[in-house]
Amino acid sequence: MPSDDLELLITAVNIQMEVGGNLAQILDTIGHTIRERVRIKGEIQTLTAQGRISAWVITGLPIALGIFISIINPNYMAPIFEFGFPPEAWCCLPVTSGVMIVIGYFAIMKIIDIEV
Repeated sequence: MPSDDLELLITAVNIQMEVGGNLAQILDTIGHTIRERVRIKGEIQTLTAQGRISAWVITGLPIALGIFISIINPNYMAPIFEFGFPPEAWCCLPVTSGVMIVIGYFAIMKIIDIEV
């Protein structure tokens, strides 16, 4: 498995072997860098948790509400799913809203995707 931390360690040891110097200090600095990187990744996961939950709620709420209303009062939701000829504007609503929900989910996930 590729690892940025292992690559950093190997590069530092190779440079130290060619140039010389204090290997203990180099390893200590690399260890500190790796620990800080892990700490920052955990902090980012914590800070973006609200965005991830928002993405799931915003995605699931319209779908769950549509299913709930269809179960409680099917006549209320029936005009949305009627496909006639010529097609009315309502017939495109389920497809359009589904596409918009998926686009919204991916937009939110892109916003909270932070690289360290």
